[in-house]
Amino acid sequence: MSMRTWTVVALGLCVGGPALAEDAGTPKPAQKSTNTQPLVEAKALVPDLVEDLRYATEDNFLKKKVYPDTARCLLLPESALRLKKAAEVLRSKGYRLKVYDCYRPRAVQYEMWKIMPVPGYVADPKKGSNHNRGGAVDLTLVTMEGKDVEMPTPFDTFSKEAHHGYEGGTEASRKHREILREAMVGAGFTINRMEWWHYDLPDARKRPVLDVPFSAPQ
Repeated sequence: MSMRTWTVVALGLCVGGPALAEDAGTPKPAQKSTNTQPLVEAKALVPDLVEDLRYATEDNFLKKKVYPDTARCLLLPESALRLKKAAEVLRSKGYRLKVYDCYRPRAVQYEMWKIMPVPGYVADPKKGSNHNRGGAVDLTLVTMEGKDVEMPTPFDTFSKEAHHGYEGGTEASRKHREILREAMVGAGFTINRMEWWHYDLPDARKRPVLDVPFSAPQ
């Protein structure tokens, strides 16, 4: 599958796109600029990735669809490459990845804030979240056949049971959480200790907040 790349303008920031190692598997932006950042389609690097973008449905904690039908898993190139690395490790163990959320346009962040302006549940759009930067991904494990595996909680359950340090629940749920954590951390992501499903680029906060729509042209 050919790499699909979007070039997007950082809001109010003039920064260069991050440098990537030169190799055949590295996605490159369509054009170079001093005020752009690339986003790539994750499935171009992880073809067996399962997409279950919850905010494109009403099956989320907001109980409202805030993503369009054109939503897809877009990420910064570094995020996508690290996701590919984690997927390769997990595939050898009999698992695939399923994503719940990836890049999120800043305009959508404002819509979410209108519905629930509560820090800890929704990031203040004035500051932006790592999802707005293409540097965060929410995900879980599925079997090679695409069947969900048991985790400590469902996605977006804001309780102590969702914490990485939670020692309750079933042995299977803790095992699956740890398998996912090891693969993602091993690929260079950092954990959100409050949410077993959320992983970030280590320097995501240094990246510009973006507002390119999901349907941006190739």
